[in-house]
Amino acid sequence: MNPLLSIIIPFYGNANELLLHRCLESIKMQRMVEDSYEVIVADDGGNGLGGARNKGMNRAKGDYLLFVDADDYLFPDTLKCCLELLSQQSPDMLSFGFKEVSDDAIGHEETEYWRYQIFPTGSDIMAQCNFLGTAWRHLFRREWVQKNRLLFAEGVYHEDEAFVAKAYSLSATTILINRVVYAYYQHPQSILHRPEKQQCEQRLNDFAAMLADLQLFYTRRCNEFNSLQQAAVLRRLRFLTIDYIVQMRRNGCTLGEFRIRTRAMKKQGLLPLPAANYSFKYRLARLFINLTTFIG
Repeated sequence: MNPLLSIIIPFYGNANELLLHRCLESIKMQRMVEDSYEVIVADDGGNGLGGARNKGMNRAKGDYLLFVDADDYLFPDTLKCCLELLSQQSPDMLSFGFKEVSDDAIGHEETEYWRYQIFPTGSDIMAQCNFLGTAWRHLFRREWVQKNRLLFAEGVYHEDEAFVAKAYSLSATTILINRVVYAYYQHPQSILHRPEKQQCEQRLNDFAAMLADLQLFYTRRCNEFNSLQQAAVLRRLRFLTIDYIVQMRRNGCTLGEFRIRTRAMKKQGLLPLPAANYSFKYRLARLFINLTTFIG
């Protein structure tokens, strides 16, 4: 009999073994029945975080997949309520809460009142909500992932974004629970670290490639998608387009580079941003970005 859960931990390069040990200890502190889960520590084989996750998925036998980065951890005894919902509802996806931490020790997160909401599809969520496009915020049904051939892009940054957007668009029953389960570790020194120019350029190139991949996914699936799925993916593409513009600023993009990149986005049909009543922030960002890129 397969375990309920496969926990996949990418561990590669110069990863910190002490933080990996903390991560593994936090899994033990979930007090799960021993045969109900498996832990897979996956090397990337030179293909980055996405490659390690794909390798872990190939080895996984659990009904559900959970991705935990080696330098993060799970708050003690918080996963149980999520696993109960998986057993009761058999969703394709379940999304839980997270909190940024900077302490090296395993902390505790007390959620006195937590609640959940069940949606008929992931598109119902993506068509009306913004979300952090990270894989570690979700539990995925393994057979459904395999059926839809969902894989992470390998050897690149931003490998989560397209994977999660595709997953939401294809999922049936999807659950959101506000229980804070995941501790996202921010090392104090990382705040002071400024990536080199080459790394910044690579991040921008990878973000552009991710947008192109998601746009191609939409083009190929458009005819088989219903109107809700179409609206959901388009909404996500438009908000990711805004994120890309923001990334240009954060990564020190020069005016010349900005013009080259935004011209490419116009050729792709990502710009100008269309009028849509998504939110006040979207309408404001749309006006500013369309004006700026028109002048550029």
